[in-house]
Amino acid sequence: MVELELVGIHTDAEHLVLMGPEGERYRLVIDDALRAAVRRDRPHLEKVRTEGAVRPREIQVMIRAGASAEDIAADSGVPLETIRRYEGPVIAERQHVSQRARALTISRESGAPVLSDVVVDRLASRGVEADSIVWDSRRTGQDPWVLVARFVAGEREREATWQVDLSARMLTALDDESRWLSETEWPVSDGPRRHLSAVRGGSPVYDIEATDDVDITGSLHAVDAALRPAEEGDGSEGEPSADATDAADDADQTEALLDQLSASRGVRQPVADPEEDDVHEPMLWDDPPPAHPPASHPEERPDATVLHAPQKPTSTEDSDDQDGSQARDTTRESGERPRRTRRRRTSVPSWDEIVFGAKND
Repeated sequence: MVELELVGIHTDAEHLVLMGPEGERYRLVIDDALRAAVRRDRPHLEKVRTEGAVRPREIQVMIRAGASAEDIAADSGVPLETIRRYEGPVIAERQHVSQRARALTISRESGAPVLSDVVVDRLASRGVEADSIVWDSRRTGQDPWVLVARFVAGEREREATWQVDLSARMLTALDDESRWLSETEWPVSDGPRRHLSAVRGGSPVYDIEATDDVDITGSLHAVDAALRPAEEGDGSEGEPSADATDAADDADQTEALLDQLSASRGVRQPVADPEEDDVHEPMLWDDPPPAHPPASHPEERPDATVLHAPQKPTSTEDSDDQDGSQARDTTRESGERPRRTRRRRTSVPSWDEIVFGAKND
């Protein structure tokens, strides 16, 4: 190290003039750091150095976004010891968010597994040990937190990320690795899956049975052909197995089948309510009612049979009492009361008899 000797203050009063061992002259700027060093104020000197490059709040923002202390020191020129001083609280915050995010379930369904358990199980199938998975979290500015899982698979370091919403307790996969690790359902194809839908009431009705020129047999044969497996080739080239062909053409066969059904099917005619037919049937098929109601016919019923009690002498009062007691005993034994004579109901004349004075034959 070359030792310099102080010569004095420069004429501009903002620099010091220094001289080397061989008479070289040097100029040193007079700033707050130099004044603090002269006064031996170490805390103030560290503050001046930090504020001159990067502020502590900015250091914490960069650490929260995932930057390491070594990277910040290399980029900003701030001593590594100074950055380590502000690193601890932010690292603890990132670990806390990571632990809470790993404990969230992968869906809102009842009994859904926890994210960390699903990730460990699926990585185990790829030969990744659970202890080798590194969990972390980061946040850039005011954006949501991001959960990070780092692991080595296939001799390559990989990273899976999820967006975390701790208030709503929700996780959203952000890349292919995270989707493979956490999602349980995969779409069959890029397009939406088609389904047979019911025909609405406003659609025109097409009756297949009433149309003679519709070739239903041809449509049904086309549907059957779509359901049959593909025939084997001539053997000139290697053909895939039947299972592989069925798996590859499953989506195409489904689409073709739906198109065939949509083109060949008709719309079912609405079934009439039998009760409504019964109501309207007399009005359509019965004869019209007569102008005058028919003559009434009295209901004829056979007259009731009168039971005659045996004749008893009525000379004395004792014989009357005896007859009464015998009649009561007979009634009790038989259990039936004597029927009263029913008179025949008087016939009511019909409207024709009243108006025309004649009786219908």
